[in-house]
Amino acid sequence: MSERKPMQRTIRGGRPFFFQDPATDKVLNMVVTLAAEVWALRERQAALEAIGVRQGSLSATEVDEFEFSAEQEARLASDRKEFIESLFRVLQEQADSAKSTPGKHSQSKQPRPKQAQRKKAQRQTAVKRRKGSRK
Repeated sequence: MSERKPMQRTIRGGRPFFFQDPATDKVLNMVVTLAAEVWALRERQAALEAIGVRQGSLSATEVDEFEFSAEQEARLASDRKEFIESLFRVLQEQADSAKSTPGKHSQSKQPRPKQAQRKKAQRQTAVKRRKGSRK
């Protein structure tokens, strides 16, 4: 038997672009990352609840009825603040960068990815050809 090689975990050539505006791509990346995290947490929560009910250490409604102590609430608030800062770090860094770089006030004024530029040029060429064939 041959040994399996681990999968490559990086994308060659940098991040893929799906939209013309890089900020939209960043927001999409955040949403997809959050969706993956939410699903993983839902599965873990369901497993923990099922184990607790099966072992008799948890009733079926106990999780829904649980109330945190003041200390637990404070800890959760701190964790939530850290989570939100982490989530929006990419956008905050971009905003900070725009403030510190004179002359660059907007992300949309940056050049488009090469692929988008090529597609735009192809569309323009196709339109010119269609107009030329009508004459």
